[in-house]
Amino acid sequence: MAVTFGLDISHHQPDSLDLGAARSEGCEFCVIKAGEGTGADDRFAANLAKARAAGMLAAAYWYQRSNVSAAAHVDGIRATVPQDVPVIPDVESGSGDVGLVQDVVNRARAAGYRVPLVYLPRWYWQQLGSPSLAGLPPLWSSRYPDTTVGSLADEWAQVPASYWDGYGGLPVQLLQFTSSARVAGYTPLDANAFRGTRDDLAAFLYDGEGGGTTTEEDMIRIPAGGSQNQPAVFSLACSMLYEHDLIIAPGPIGLWLYGVYNWGWDAGTGGNPIPEGQPRAVPEKGAYSCIIPKGTGKIDLAYWSDQEFTATVARRS
Repeated sequence: MAVTFGLDISHHQPDSLDLGAARSEGCEFCVIKAGEGTGADDRFAANLAKARAAGMLAAAYWYQRSNVSAAAHVDGIRATVPQDVPVIPDVESGSGDVGLVQDVVNRARAAGYRVPLVYLPRWYWQQLGSPSLAGLPPLWSSRYPDTTVGSLADEWAQVPASYWDGYGGLPVQLLQFTSSARVAGYTPLDANAFRGTRDDLAAFLYDGEGGGTTTEEDMIRIPAGGSQNQPAVFSLACSMLYEHDLIIAPGPIGLWLYGVYNWGWDAGTGGNPIPEGQPRAVPEKGAYSCIIPKGTGKIDLAYWSDQEFTATVARRS
């Protein structure tokens, strides 16, 4: 099986770290710290530019803090990370519980970001009580055979197959297998492996929405909320270049939809397939679907539901 190697870096690495040399030594991707809580990493923009100049696949990670709301996390992401860069929540010591992770993932996706992975190491999952991780993206995990400094090849040679075992009901798609790699004359560095080719990784990171298809990663969990007289509103993002199918699946007790508003990002008008004042009941074993027209950049769902439910925005072929 092909294996693709890469690094993750932050402001802790010096400006002199040569990512071009790192790529020549076999590092095809770089996951870059963009921020933590509400604050940006002051080296993110420069590190992103260096990774792209070196021809590396690039993604961003954002350290989740338990004392910061999901909305505030995503406000920080939106202020820092370009929308064409995939975002990975970093969930470890001081990051809070799975509910906060899911909220961050949902809101980041609703803001238009690809969220292909969540960094949540096994030790932290166990510290949380080994909960189900259903509904989250696949795992970026970490586990090291030792802390001895070595080349990528030397470090990788010590990694047993069991390090790829999933947990919480999710598979491990990316593995940080050492924190002491020597790359481009610098050490220590975190090194990571993806089981597949560079093209496979690029497709995984950037092309998660297949034309006309729906995958679990397209599904967004919508929190319970609203009332008969005051519906809740949740925003979803989609590409303005395509038509999309919107599919809403209720929880065990159904829900009421008050509106599905389709907005262009720059336009002040939009459409609503549900007439005002005529809420639509979606029964527990039913579903609601409609076509979101080309030119829509944001969808606002107005609803009343006592339980969490899911919405899928799938690009039409």
